[in-house]
Amino acid sequence: MGMSDTISSGQFSLAGVSAAAVTAFREGRLASSEQQFFKAIQYYTEALSFDRTPVHFRARVFEYRGLCFWLIGEFKAAEKDYHESLTTSDSIDQMARARVRLGELADFRGEYEMAAALYKEALQEGNLSENLLVIGRARRGLGILDRRQGNTERALSQLTQALAIFRQGGETREQGRVLTSLGRTRQARGEYQQALAAHREAYILLESVNDRWRVAQAVNDIGECHQALYDIEKAHEHHQHALQLATKAEAELLIPEIKRNLGVDLVESGRYEEGLVYLQAALQGTRQHGNREHEALTLYQLARAYLHHGVDGQAVQVVLALTHVAEQLNADRYRALAAFAHGELLYHQGRKADALSELNLAMLAAQTAVDRGILWKLHAAISHVTENEEIAAVHLNIAAEFIRQTAEPLQDERLRNCFLNAPPVMAVLQAADINLNHI
Repeated sequence: MGMSDTISSGQFSLAGVSAAAVTAFREGRLASSEQQFFKAIQYYTEALSFDRTPVHFRARVFEYRGLCFWLIGEFKAAEKDYHESLTTSDSIDQMARARVRLGELADFRGEYEMAAALYKEALQEGNLSENLLVIGRARRGLGILDRRQGNTERALSQLTQALAIFRQGGETREQGRVLTSLGRTRQARGEYQQALAAHREAYILLESVNDRWRVAQAVNDIGECHQALYDIEKAHEHHQHALQLATKAEAELLIPEIKRNLGVDLVESGRYEEGLVYLQAALQGTRQHGNREHEALTLYQLARAYLHHGVDGQAVQVVLALTHVAEQLNADRYRALAAFAHGELLYHQGRKADALSELNLAMLAAQTAVDRGILWKLHAAISHVTENEEIAAVHLNIAAEFIRQTAEPLQDERLRNCFLNAPPVMAVLQAADINLNHI
């Protein structure tokens, strides 16, 4: 029995479980590891149907079945099973495992305060029962919440601790999950070189355990880094590949965010109508799954697409919807995106003074919570909107500085040139009178 068995299975024994129930359970584990989640659910349901199975066994099977429901997008069923797992169990160890899963569910729905409370309680229980798996998962969850709230320093600290725990335990899949979160945190900081490194390592680890679901996610995230650097051709290749992988793996939850990225790629490369089709499909998908975060990101991209193509009527509706979702999420990052889109809309409508105050609101929310990739665009927008030349110059210089901080660490020469030569970037550098060769 290797270290990875101990950390994954906790103190889990099959003593006192009938042979038939054990068989059903093992078949369920096998189906689940092959990502045949519907089949796994049938086996777990069978394992739960036997009389007089021990409490700890039932609690674990509920947890595993809940995870399968979650992966196929059946959230009500997942939540019910996680609660069963929590309340059936008499071991602090199993309760902590169920609580972490409930935290992941709350986080996905955009219920961030509830998720934080669940993770913190799970972390305490995990420390008490010395369950490294739970400690690592809870830290990962808290790190993701820190990133969403804009505290990327603390996010990096939590995620680095989680990664160390899983590396020590040889937990390949969990390392892959944490590396995905680390990559996204680096991405949010505009540290694209480190983001790409983390996503690539995640891809290799997840591929090695044949986690098709999360491999698709890693490919999507790599594409997103290329997209942020205006390497649209490479981004589009990755996102098309990610969509094929996710469709094949029936990873329903991932498909809307991949479609959003494809929509952005197409709009960026001038294929506006095609891009809109993907963005609208993405919006429908995120609403179906009740994922508010991705709904907000999709609305933001739709608003930008409409505005840049002069479709103000549509833009008004989308900006209203975005503002509403941002209020529900109650996180600065989305408030900033909503105010940014609203400011751009007001500018398009010729309401310069209103636009400026809205962009200043976006700036307040963005200071801590938004990635460099949006910050420089926001400063560039303010420099256009303001009538005051000195203030415009200050914002242009800040935008140019963020661009420099983004470009400088990039080791890939082609990627760097892609970014620096992108029209929106060139426009800022030229307006700020900065020579490309000096970056």
